[in-house]
Amino acid sequence: MAYPDWVLAHKAPGTNISQIQGKYYLYQASSVWDNEKGRAKKITGKYLGRITESGLIPPRQKQGEAIETVSVKEYGASAAFSQLGGDILAKLKEIFPAYAEKLFAIAVIRAIEHCPFKRIKHFYEHSYLSEIFAGLNLSPKHISVFLRDFGNSREKIVEFMNGFVQGSRHILFDVTNIISKSEKMNINRMGYNNKQEYEPQLNLLYAFASDLHMPVYYRIIAVNTREVAAFKLSVTESQLKNIIVVADKGFGSQANFDMLEEHDLNYVVPLRRNNTLFDNGIIIKGDKAGFDGFFMFNERPIWHYTKKINGKNIIAYLDNDLKNEEEKDYLKRVEKQLEGYTKAGFLEKQYDFGTIVIKTNLNKSAEEVYCIYKERAEIEQSFDFLKNLLEQDKSYMQNEQSLETWAFVNHISLILNYKVYNILRTKKILSKYSVADFVAHLKYIFKIKVNNLWLNSEISTKTANLLNSMEIHIT
Repeated sequence: MAYPDWVLAHKAPGTNISQIQGKYYLYQASSVWDNEKGRAKKITGKYLGRITESGLIPPRQKQGEAIETVSVKEYGASAAFSQLGGDILAKLKEIFPAYAEKLFAIAVIRAIEHCPFKRIKHFYEHSYLSEIFAGLNLSPKHISVFLRDFGNSREKIVEFMNGFVQGSRHILFDVTNIISKSEKMNINRMGYNNKQEYEPQLNLLYAFASDLHMPVYYRIIAVNTREVAAFKLSVTESQLKNIIVVADKGFGSQANFDMLEEHDLNYVVPLRRNNTLFDNGIIIKGDKAGFDGFFMFNERPIWHYTKKINGKNIIAYLDNDLKNEEEKDYLKRVEKQLEGYTKAGFLEKQYDFGTIVIKTNLNKSAEEVYCIYKERAEIEQSFDFLKNLLEQDKSYMQNEQSLETWAFVNHISLILNYKVYNILRTKKILSKYSVADFVAHLKYIFKIKVNNLWLNSEISTKTANLLNSMEIHIT
């Protein structure tokens, strides 16, 4: 039913409007889960008054009747993350018994609100987390001390991370940069990032368990630290097994390959198409008989051939669907007369379109290597979640201990987001809902305290459909 704007202005979370004989009335509203019907059931509560164009006319108070205080707190997203992160909280309690609830509550709040630490107290007080984990001191001053003191717990942090990676098939390593504005640390350095921004920054190394679809390890390193050396030190610290360094094309220098070999690290590294190790003679002939064969990947045929050079496999892949896409994109730019795009340039590159060239020291088939390379998209997604979804592409920490705590809390928030993402993925509803959609829907489910009893606010049909699709029950 459509209501006038002056009526809707009074509809707050945890309330409901009723129209009776042309007049509008406001009531408290909540919902409870009906196990028999398998859906939320609406409950109409206390009458709050009649809505007029002049405002809300409260009900007349009976003589001697106490004025009731109503408390409303965010519940849905906090409850869902607490439910999904039960194993995280249990591990935190095992390793950090004195800090477990504080770490978990802060991580959940930042997963929902993406807020700076100085605003954690505000969101905690307005969240049902303050009832679940009552009595936490999250004032800005206290958190500042907590960030500094907890940051000395690196050894225990590694123990925590190792608890989530046992038995993983592949561990992929990669590095991203984080802007760091502090002038009091030695770990950050001026440098260019992938956006060509010249800023003080540091590097964040991450390991991703591809078969678990989960980030499992992080380490902060200085910008001027060689990535390969950082990989090796990280392997030593974490004691992770089945390590594979999966890098991007910019990593494929001979110096980096030499260091990978020196440190006995397995790798799958793409080469630039103009690399001298790439022999495109077979592609130029245009005869598929020269290829070693093909395999299907996402219902697309991928042709391949392998050359062994100095004991390492150089594998060339040809994806004709990708070739057509790249050719079309290039020719559109030629047609628009964009600088650097010409017909002659197209003819020069015509045998490179649709190709991927990989150098690896793995003793695996071309198809297995290709699948490992494609898994790199997963770790790139984790960086995207960290920087864009969680909005943690910058750090304002003023010392290395606080920076460590900042990274650890972000790591927990990242795992929580991936728990949601993996449900959406396994339920095959990622085309309809994102992790951000999940948070946006659930953060508007409230708990309302009436007569010392906490009741759930109404759940919209869209939110109920999302929860049903994910088989998550908020009670």
